[in-house]
Amino acid sequence: MLDKEFIQLLYTKLNLANYCEDTQTTFLAVMTRYLNHGRKDSINGRTLNFLEQKLEQLATFLRAINLSSENIIPILINMPTILNILDDLYVKYLFLGVLENKENSIRKEKLVNKTKDYMVGVNKIFARYCLIKKSSYDKANWNNLVHASDKEFASIFVKSKYEKSYQMFSSIEEVMAWLSNIDLEDMDFNEIKSLKVNKEIVARYEGKKEKNGWNL
Repeated sequence: MLDKEFIQLLYTKLNLANYCEDTQTTFLAVMTRYLNHGRKDSINGRTLNFLEQKLEQLATFLRAINLSSENIIPILINMPTILNILDDLYVKYLFLGVLENKENSIRKEKLVNKTKDYMVGVNKIFARYCLIKKSSYDKANWNNLVHASDKEFASIFVKSKYEKSYQMFSSIEEVMAWLSNIDLEDMDFNEIKSLKVNKEIVARYEGKKEKNGWNL
């Protein structure tokens, strides 16, 4: 069970009482498992203050990408550990702007409905993108940058009977070795921020953070 102050915080900050009873029950069960993970005398560093700050930070991020705070509930039900990776999430989200459509909706739809896809590391996404560009495969999409397993992605670039120009390697192991040599420090984050699909997000998110702190 969660302590009363945690339950009160979740109801107050997220207007949890406005949701149906089944959603409330599911959400509280998910958050109980998350907050009590490895619990001893404290909640594994997940204090009341930690939870409040992270909820506010998540809400600020969602507003920056034109999602409402109401999306917090389904996102947290899908993946409560998203609260642990919010700074990485921001970088990851901006970088994935290279995949966006005209409506700038791909990343938002995936965040709400396929939240666990965002568990993939920034390093992996960047390395995969670098290989796609270097090989002239030129078919970067959500599946091969984010969702595909390491083996599935690597197999694209392994020589086959009907060899393609982008099949640069003799084995999956060679592909993995190449990817492991890509350094995230080589990513120009300012260039990523300047992408047309990211400019408003950066202005809203970073401006809100610097001027007003986190506000739910």
